[in-house]
Amino acid sequence: MSPSAALMLEKQIYPIIRNTIPRTARPMGSEDHEELVQDATASAAEMIESMEKSGREPLPHSIAYYSIQRTKSGRRSYGDIRSDVMSPGFQMDHENALCSMQDPTCDEDDLTVGDTIACKSEDMATKVLRQIDWDAFLDTLDARKRRIVEELMFGYGTGDIARLLAVTAPRIVQLKRDIARSIKEFMGDNILVDAGQESVWERDIRCLREKGEWKLLKVDRVDDPEESNIAQEMFG
Repeated sequence: MSPSAALMLEKQIYPIIRNTIPRTARPMGSEDHEELVQDATASAAEMIESMEKSGREPLPHSIAYYSIQRTKSGRRSYGDIRSDVMSPGFQMDHENALCSMQDPTCDEDDLTVGDTIACKSEDMATKVLRQIDWDAFLDTLDARKRRIVEELMFGYGTGDIARLLAVTAPRIVQLKRDIARSIKEFMGDNILVDAGQESVWERDIRCLREKGEWKLLKVDRVDDPEESNIAQEMFG
């Protein structure tokens, strides 16, 4: 873009866009009017550059008009594919709307949209990484300890494993302790705690649901006055 065209965009076209967009264009989804003004200005800049390359003289009012109409119709400087569900044009055509994952599910519920659609199982990447670490750890064990771990995973008890390996139960207990120490050395001291610990997102959802249950519980039904006061302070 030439310097004269850039000056035209700044002094003549942008003021028209800035004053017209908030009154005529409707933001879609998470958009706001400031974002639409910026996008219309970017579209105007593309028009100016295209006209200059083709040897035509840019007309400020025409460029401002068509960039505003482009924005009003749902077309954006980054694309205008109306089959894309994320596109403002698609939302205009199908009367759809985007919402934030942090939006509440209803007015009287603390759960968000993200909470309600969250997967209840572990992330697949976490499972794969854990399996890789676990396989690497098993490679550090001798054949007997690896057999003990495998039998424990199948649900066999200490006595069952002792009979399978033709040793005493106390010896199996000793070997299990050795395996536990090896796990801590290989994966860290907190590995056994982390393995049985509730995930952060599950804990947050559980706390929100418990909070909602406390709100529905009448405080005068709590027998202990101290517990009643605690409930009032925490949940109102």
